[in-house]
Amino acid sequence: MAIIGLRHPVAAPITAENTGAEPTYGTGFVIGHGIQADVTYNTRDNPLYGDDVTIENDKGITDADVNLEVDDLEDAVRQGLLGEEGNTSQEYMLKDKNPPYVGFGYLRVKMKNNVKKYEAFWLYKTQFSIASDSATTKRQNIEWGTPTLNGKGFAIDVDGSGEPAVRKRKVFETEATGIAWLDALANITAATTGGNTTGGNTTGGN
Repeated sequence: MAIIGLRHPVAAPITAENTGAEPTYGTGFVIGHGIQADVTYNTRDNPLYGDDVTIENDKGITDADVNLEVDDLEDAVRQGLLGEEGNTSQEYMLKDKNPPYVGFGYLRVKMKNNVKKYEAFWLYKTQFSIASDSATTKRQNIEWGTPTLNGKGFAIDVDGSGEPAVRKRKVFETEATGIAWLDALANITAATTGGNTTGGNTTGGN
């Protein structure tokens, strides 16, 4: 199948880590309108040699590198993902401290034989940082400036098997069912957020 789209990047704060089970998440949020999401899975490469050849190799996944580009990062999202601290004057400080751990998910759109499917990904435990704050002067043609987040996806034991997992995925026939699956994992509901939102403000849907 060809990959033709990215939609609905979401996150939810981890409120408890449970041995042999998935983490417990607090109320989540839509990060923004997704532009690009890249997840690179890192593996061990630890061969055992015998008789001058490789006879065994440990090739398990250790963690994942995440790069996420969105249209904007609202103040509430920056607090939830980066740990920025705000005050009553609406000034926000990015301090030298560890950002919070979150669950992170998104929807990838695929097409084959003119039929679309929607592949949802959920990374159990992720920690984000912002790459930079940049701006460019306006020229004859607008150059869109959009923020990029760097993240690390951790491998954790979510089923008691002793084999840590980085993420899970599920394929859906419709966009609505894929979004509903992600929203359920991130504890995003119409009652708590008033629909698809970014940091509590309606985005008009992703």
